[in-house]
Amino acid sequence: MLFTVEYKISNMLRKLIGLTNIFESNLLDKLEFNGNSNKVFVYIVNLNNCKLLIPQFWQYLSDEEKSQANKYYTSDLSDLYIISHGILRCILSYYTKQLPQEVEFIHNKYGKPFLKNHNFQFNMSNSHDIVNYIIALDYKVGIDIEVHNNTLDIQEFSDLVFTPAEHEFFTVLEAKERLEFFYNLWTKKESLIKACGQGLSYPLNTIEAMTLSSGEKIFLDNEDNKLKQEWYYFPLEVVSNYSGAIAIEHRINQIIYLEMNNQKNIFDKIRLKWFY
Repeated sequence: MLFTVEYKISNMLRKLIGLTNIFESNLLDKLEFNGNSNKVFVYIVNLNNCKLLIPQFWQYLSDEEKSQANKYYTSDLSDLYIISHGILRCILSYYTKQLPQEVEFIHNKYGKPFLKNHNFQFNMSNSHDIVNYIIALDYKVGIDIEVHNNTLDIQEFSDLVFTPAEHEFFTVLEAKERLEFFYNLWTKKESLIKACGQGLSYPLNTIEAMTLSSGEKIFLDNEDNKLKQEWYYFPLEVVSNYSGAIAIEHRINQIIYLEMNNQKNIFDKIRLKWFY
């Protein structure tokens, strides 16, 4: 009996050691929630720096994910899918204490994934070469980042994205201000509809977000359109020429950012953002 228990513990330790291979070891104690749901973790990755790890990430994917990766028309898009979802599984494996390939998902009727049998919430967003992941405890979250595309015809999307008040304000802006205004609003709204789990089935042009400030709450219809549910918006720290936002159904006071080292392919940079 003692041998069996020792074997199980030893086996578990080997698994957990394997889970940490994308984290600098001295950061591990800083990745825990310790029951504190007032903080979230945001992981930042440049996908182009991870291509040598594609064979490893491929082994982590489910059959469904592998099938999806094979549907892309270009190898570059397929590679980005494999890397982004492989890293997601590595991050989630740390929190769930499972191997990456053992992580299981369930989906709501709009297709948003959730962890099966765990109270950790997550979301991801990628634009161009950058992907961001957010991990929260108990409360649903959404994240969105967008690179500023100078060739985008913003006017073409204005009716889809803007409320009447936002559209009126947009028309009086200088041309150089319109791009940033559009993407800041887009990422706010996209993070909100991802957090509530409805995605683009929720009409963006009904969300008044122009004056929504950091830490403020906004009410959105729930999935049955019968109740109003409150969500909190926070700006995301992003590289230049990007906009980003997160939304969560609970007010937080801390975002912990972790950035992947481009040479080592491990998360070894950490910084904190407090909200009061």
